[in-house]
Amino acid sequence: MKILASDLFAAGTRIIGILAIIKAIMVLIMTVPSLFGHNYPGWALSQQIMTLVYPLALLLIGIYLISCTSRLVRKFYPEEEDTATESAQAVFLLAMKITGMVLIVYFVPDLLRILSNALYIGYYRPMGIDTIDQQLLVAERSLAMLVTILLGFYLLNGGRFFARLAFKNKDSEN
Repeated sequence: MKILASDLFAAGTRIIGILAIIKAIMVLIMTVPSLFGHNYPGWALSQQIMTLVYPLALLLIGIYLISCTSRLVRKFYPEEEDTATESAQAVFLLAMKITGMVLIVYFVPDLLRILSNALYIGYYRPMGIDTIDQQLLVAERSLAMLVTILLGFYLLNGGRFFARLAFKNKDSEN
């Protein structure tokens, strides 16, 4: 039986989607109870509600990955007929694409959390509410998240620099 790289990519996409859904459910189980039973002031309640951004985004991403796998395969493997294990380089490129997807899936919700904290700062800081924790979070993580997501997209689209780096000795032998 001939297994195509696109077949393995589809399987990896579905597995990542399932893992994202499981992670989202875990975080929701830990987060939702903290919203009830407390008498939060309005500004604190909105901060608590913002903690739901991460698991809900992760849940939606997981559902998308499972339900739209064929669309993603067509995008990243158009007219691909190569056997997955044809060469070490083909396996490496497949692993790069899956790694890129993992980076995107797990860091986009974090980026959304950072954006929600930035909105919180913009709304509540003029009212005199202490937003130093949110400011530190936004300042520390914004650039790292953005670079990680961009790197994930680069890897998902093939990551040619890393492939050349990994297989430069093989190319020079030919």
